[in-house]
Amino acid sequence: MQKKGLILPLLVIVDSCLIVLGFILSYHLRFNVFHFIGPVSAVPVSEYLGAMVFIVFVWLAIFKLFGLYEEKRSVQLFDEIANLFLVVSVASLILASLLFLYRELWFSRQVIGYSWFICFLLLAFARLIIGKSQNFLFVRGVGVSRLLIVGAGEVGQALAVRLIGQPQLGIKVIGFLDDDPIKLGKDFSGVPVLGNVAKIKAIIRANKVDEVVISSADFPSAQVLDIITECDGLGVEFKLVPGLLEIMASRVDTGEIAGIPLVTIAEVQWVGFKAVVKRIVDFILSSLLLIILAPSFLMLIIAIKLDSRGPIFFKQERVGKDGQRFFAYKFRSMVEDAEAQFTKVKHLSEVEGNIFKIKNDPRLTRVGKFLRKFSLDELPQLFNVFIGEMSLVGPRPPLPREVQNYTSWHKKRLRITPGVTGLWQVSGRSEIPFEEMVRLDIYYIENWSLWLDFKILLLTIPAVLTGKGAY
Repeated sequence: MQKKGLILPLLVIVDSCLIVLGFILSYHLRFNVFHFIGPVSAVPVSEYLGAMVFIVFVWLAIFKLFGLYEEKRSVQLFDEIANLFLVVSVASLILASLLFLYRELWFSRQVIGYSWFICFLLLAFARLIIGKSQNFLFVRGVGVSRLLIVGAGEVGQALAVRLIGQPQLGIKVIGFLDDDPIKLGKDFSGVPVLGNVAKIKAIIRANKVDEVVISSADFPSAQVLDIITECDGLGVEFKLVPGLLEIMASRVDTGEIAGIPLVTIAEVQWVGFKAVVKRIVDFILSSLLLIILAPSFLMLIIAIKLDSRGPIFFKQERVGKDGQRFFAYKFRSMVEDAEAQFTKVKHLSEVEGNIFKIKNDPRLTRVGKFLRKFSLDELPQLFNVFIGEMSLVGPRPPLPREVQNYTSWHKKRLRITPGVTGLWQVSGRSEIPFEEMVRLDIYYIENWSLWLDFKILLLTIPAVLTGKGAY
C-alpha cells in the first residue's frame, strides 16, 4: 500500500480510533461475556479509557518504529498484514511488560490478550479497505505516480508491460529514455521513447515526472550519478533495477589488504539447517497435497485418456541442483509425438532467451490446452518433490538444451533444488524475459526464507486461477 498525501495521516487517525475500539471490545469480552474467568470485580471502563492516551501513544510509536507508516508501495497486501501481526504482537507484549513493572494490577491481563487479537483484526481490515479504495482510485487515474523509464531494452520493456497491466499499483509509465538512435521516436507496448538520456531534465519537467527508474546496467556509473543528481535537484524519486552485485548484497563484505579496500562475496551455502528445514516442509506438504488431490488426479487421467491417444504421463529430462539430471513428470498435454515435432516449431518461440514457449502451440491437445492454462499439467511434479528431486518453491528446472546456452551467471540458478513454482511463475510467467527470470531466481536464492516460500505459494493460487502468462 502506498502511503502518500492524505493516506498517512488518515491511517494514523484510523489506527488510533481502532486501538481504542479494540480495547473497549476487549473490556466488554472480559467483564460482560467471559466474566466467569478469573476475578469478577470490574474496574470501571472510564479507568481504562483514561489509560488509552498512554496506550495509543505507545502503540503508534511502535508502529512508526517498525515502519508501518513509511511511504512505500507493497504489491502484496498480506506482506503488510504479516508485518502488522508482528508489530501488534510486539506492542501487546511491551504493554503487558510495562503494566507488570508499573504494578497497575487493576488493568486486566485478559483485556490485553483479547485486545491483541481484536486490534489486529480491526487494523488489518482497515488496511484492506484503505488499500482497496486506493487501488480503485488508481485504476481510474486518481493520484497515480508518473514514471519515466531510463533504458528501453528488454528489462525496461518488461517493466512497462507489467506496470501497464497492473493499474492498481498507481503507476503510469509516461515514456522511455534511451541513447540508442534506432529506438528514438519509437514506442513499445504503447509507451514512446521520448528522447535520449541527456534530455532527462527537460523531459522530467515537461511531463511532470514523479519517479525515474533506470532499467539497464549498461549505463556508465558517471551517467547514473548524473541522473541521480538531476532527480535530487528536481525532487523526483529515483529507483534502479538491481544488477547482480546489488542482488547479492546480503553476502557482500568489505575489508582491506595492504591498505587497499576490497569487496568479498561469500559463496552460496545451501546446506545445513535451512536445507533440512526446506526439505522437511517439502516432504510434509507434498505428501498432504498428493493425498488431497488424489480425486482430481483420477479425473484428469480419465480426461486425458478419452481425449487423445498416448500415455497419461509425460516425462522429460531436466537439469536440477548442481547440474544433476532427473526426469520431471507432467500430465501429457500434447500429441504423442510432440518431441519429434519440436524442430518444426522451434522457430515459432515467442519468448526471448533460452526458453521455448508458444501461446498457441499446434501440438497441444484439447484437454492439454486446459491443463496448460491452469498449470494442471504440473501436478505430477509433486511426486518429484516427494522424493526430493524438486522443491515446492524454487527456480524453474531447465531442459539440457537450454543449459547448453547458459552463460556462467545463468548457471547460478542451478545452485539449489528446482521448484514447481517460484518467483518467475508468480511474476508473469512466460511474459517475463529470460534475463529477468534469472535475476528473479538469483534474488530468491540470495534471500530465501520460509516466509518467502509461503508468500510465493499463496501468490501461486491467483496466478494459476487467472492463467495469466501461462502457455
